[in-house]
Amino acid sequence: MTVLESKRTDIMRVLVASDEQAMSQRIRRVLVEHGMECPAGHLVSLDVLADRSSLLRPELLALVMPSDWNAGWTVLRETKSVAPQARTLVLGAANDPKRILETLKQGADEFLDRDALESELTGALGRFQTACQRTESAPGGGRIIAVMAPSGGSGASTLAAGISTALAQEHGQTGLIDLRLGVADQTALFDLRPARTLADMCDHLARLDHALFEQFLTRHASGVHLLAAPEHSADADRVTDKGVRRALALARVRFPCVVVDMSNVLTPEQVEVLWQSDLILLVARLDYTSIRNTRRTIDTMAELGIGRDRMQLILNGCGQRRQLEVEQAEVAVGMKAAHRIPYDAGAVNLAVNNGQPVVLRRGFSRINRNIRALALSVNGVKK
Repeated sequence: MTVLESKRTDIMRVLVASDEQAMSQRIRRVLVEHGMECPAGHLVSLDVLADRSSLLRPELLALVMPSDWNAGWTVLRETKSVAPQARTLVLGAANDPKRILETLKQGADEFLDRDALESELTGALGRFQTACQRTESAPGGGRIIAVMAPSGGSGASTLAAGISTALAQEHGQTGLIDLRLGVADQTALFDLRPARTLADMCDHLARLDHALFEQFLTRHASGVHLLAAPEHSADADRVTDKGVRRALALARVRFPCVVVDMSNVLTPEQVEVLWQSDLILLVARLDYTSIRNTRRTIDTMAELGIGRDRMQLILNGCGQRRQLEVEQAEVAVGMKAAHRIPYDAGAVNLAVNNGQPVVLRRGFSRINRNIRALALSVNGVKK
């Protein structure tokens, strides 16, 4: 881990929101010139600004007003309601005093003339850096834990089922979102028959609230509430990143912990989960292909602006013959293993074939202990 990565939490959090890519890039250049880090993933469209702000808790927001000022004011209000701590700079045409005044009333800290972007923004950043007293605060609500295997066959779905079950026993209930679209492993792992899926939920976004969200969840006796993935590819096409974003927001409020079983293909829906997650568990086997793909996935996430401080390497199936050494895998990935799950094909196969998470089956103490320890660690509870 580099010095920069180890101090990731000390970097000022900045978001740039605009539906004009050229404007976003101009703002980003000025920010970088002033020593502020603004990765590509922190350049967002206006429709996702409030959700991104809720997760990242930015200290500085730069928002470019759209041609529809009323729509821009709506975005501004929604964003300030979830990120009141952020210093908000709004850029727009400075030819209407009434609109400028209304923008300030809606929550902007400063209004800047977009026609003089560089000079206006430079002045605002100077004032901000002089007056700013930085504070660190964690996002509110339940924790979102993404479980992802960069290579297939690594046992990530089985671990996601085990982690969510252990967390449900700790808290009384846990949310589990199956984002393996067209596969829907969690349905079989819990032996459930969901009447509705994530695809059905996405069809009702216009009127989706907390009460309606409950109707798309299938409860297991363990306390896990599953938002199931559609089993057929045609239905998987109905799932959108906007729907996933809404499901995560509602689940975060509903449950103390939410586990997401992810695919290894970074579609917009999967990337949305990475952005929203408090912790990303990268599940890998101790073989060349799995470790190589894990490193590639980490590099891809870095390009999206997702720091390693939110990632943990989980080595699954440890103890088989002729595997890579753990130290070899850690060097190749560039990350220490946070947990090692032992190889126990008999226990896992029996649990899967009976539709019961392995942590609920008696007699498999070693693998149970390891999965429970992993669940407690992501929950923030020491063994």
